[in-house]
Amino acid sequence: MDMDILKWPFSKKVRKKYREKRHLNFKLIMTLVVRNEEDIVEQNIRFHCAMGCDGFIVSSHNSTDRTDEILEKLKREGLVLEIIKRTSQNHQHSVWVAEMIHLAKNKYYADWVINADADEFYYSSCLDLKKSILQSEGGNVLWVDSIFIFPEDRKDWLNSSYFVTRPFQKFEADALGITGNSLYEEFIGSQGCTKVIHKTHGFVRISDGNHDAKMRFRKKIHSADIRLYHYHIRSYLGWEQKVARWADSIFLLPDGQGEHMKHMVRLYQAGKLKDEFEQKYGSQMREYLQKHGVVSNDPSVKNFLRYKGII
Repeated sequence: MDMDILKWPFSKKVRKKYREKRHLNFKLIMTLVVRNEEDIVEQNIRFHCAMGCDGFIVSSHNSTDRTDEILEKLKREGLVLEIIKRTSQNHQHSVWVAEMIHLAKNKYYADWVINADADEFYYSSCLDLKKSILQSEGGNVLWVDSIFIFPEDRKDWLNSSYFVTRPFQKFEADALGITGNSLYEEFIGSQGCTKVIHKTHGFVRISDGNHDAKMRFRKKIHSADIRLYHYHIRSYLGWEQKVARWADSIFLLPDGQGEHMKHMVRLYQAGKLKDEFEQKYGSQMREYLQKHGVVSNDPSVKNFLRYKGII
């Protein structure tokens, strides 16, 4: 008897499993640009490793805390592939990221890259970034929605799970009389901002902030399965330190660029940054935003970090 006849009823299923296994063997590398991120960089790398990233290439820009020490430890463990020390005064984000993308492709044979900052956590609803990427098969650029943390002034900030999940629509802000009030500005309008994940083949250029990528024969697809959780402000002390670092170079930017950051630096220099933080992110504001459905509790990242023993 021809044994192929016995195999025939299962061949379609077998072929499907083979295709899935072959596709999942693609290589996914994350690039990171960091500066004085000792409170978050290790958790970030271990989180994304548990989510399926195969390795990390990191640019450390004049870090003066324990960031580089932590990166060296993770390199010895085999998680971090390369650490690139950046010593220029200017923050040349897109240039550095492009260099790391080429390194990921040409030296480490990456098929896809995620370009991130240390405060950005890419969460896959199936807990596997590679599977999520494959669900958007056919594109070479995936755009991902993000949500921002609503910070609580606490040391164990990764255990906080309040996020701005549904910003006010303009008509709602108008009805509430908060349009034009700078305290509510970041809670009105679009939700977070979009970032992109992309293939290395055909890559041409990355935008500042990793919001878009220019590709040859670009086909951009929305990833409904991946969400970016952005821990841009973790505590007041961390926020103050970040704004103080901006003061070194932010005013080198031309007029019209980085205006929000320039405003924060001016408040810091005038000794008013703490007041701004308490008005914008205090418990009274959080209760108001929760009442209107703008801020809600989303423990996805926190629960995964706990499940994997990272926190």
